[in-house]
Amino acid sequence: MSPESSPKRKIRKQRTLESRKPWRKLLWVHQPYPDNYVDLSFLSQLKRNMHVQQYSFWALSSDSTVIISHVATVVLFACVFIVIYNFDWNPAWFAGSGSICTLIAYFIWVYLGDNSTNISATSKSATLIVSTLLGLSPVLKSLTQSTSSDSIWAISVWLFILNIFFHDYSVGPQKTVPPTLSTNVAIAAAIVLASRLSTTLSVFGFLLFSIQIFGLFPVFSRWLRSYSFPGHLLLTAFLISITEYGTFLIGGWWALGVWTAAIISAAFLAPGWLIALQKYKNEIQGPWDTAKPVLRSR
Repeated sequence: MSPESSPKRKIRKQRTLESRKPWRKLLWVHQPYPDNYVDLSFLSQLKRNMHVQQYSFWALSSDSTVIISHVATVVLFACVFIVIYNFDWNPAWFAGSGSICTLIAYFIWVYLGDNSTNISATSKSATLIVSTLLGLSPVLKSLTQSTSSDSIWAISVWLFILNIFFHDYSVGPQKTVPPTLSTNVAIAAAIVLASRLSTTLSVFGFLLFSIQIFGLFPVFSRWLRSYSFPGHLLLTAFLISITEYGTFLIGGWWALGVWTAAIISAAFLAPGWLIALQKYKNEIQGPWDTAKPVLRSR
């Protein structure tokens, strides 16, 4: 018997079965075919990688600047706390610089963004926030007196990690994660760190700076990216420059090298790695019918 006789016999048997009655891809219908029967047309409409998106390296690299910009604000805030806590820098300088930048960003947002904002109501809200912070600063200063410093550093690190992961990186109106969650955990981390400062005014200035960088800056950054992407790139480059100076100031060349490597990895290595992984995708689509059982009344 030739080796081809067995495959030919199977094909003839399958054609004999198909000549009886057309096979339908329905499990709940009784058909004159065995349970393990596979029709020749079973996978005829199967399609692979039908909805796979083709990525562009530079598009992914430009989108990564949104993540880099936010992470840079967290690194900047950490650098500010370290120079205040370890090097006795005056927190009022950071609060004052942040207030000036906030005013500039506010007027840019109002006039270029064509936003009808009540300046009087905004001034009253800002005054209320500042007054509240000033009144709560003595209480917040003594908030964690019975807690060790190691626990404070660990809690703040985990809160900042949550802030990075739950931050809303979208540009449009749709939001997958409530933006208040990221802001709340960042402010909580700032309160925990502020309780380690020496004076009430230091706590006030540090918390005011935290509200500016975590509460107000993300709103302006998201608007700027939708209004002018080159402006967003300039702002991101400015943040990177400040954080590189800050990391070098507090950690030397080692900290600067780690932060620079993280930026390069996020902007160039990660997009290239994602594109290289696309060849391993094997997504299968087919016209699979949904079973609709026939219910008979007794």
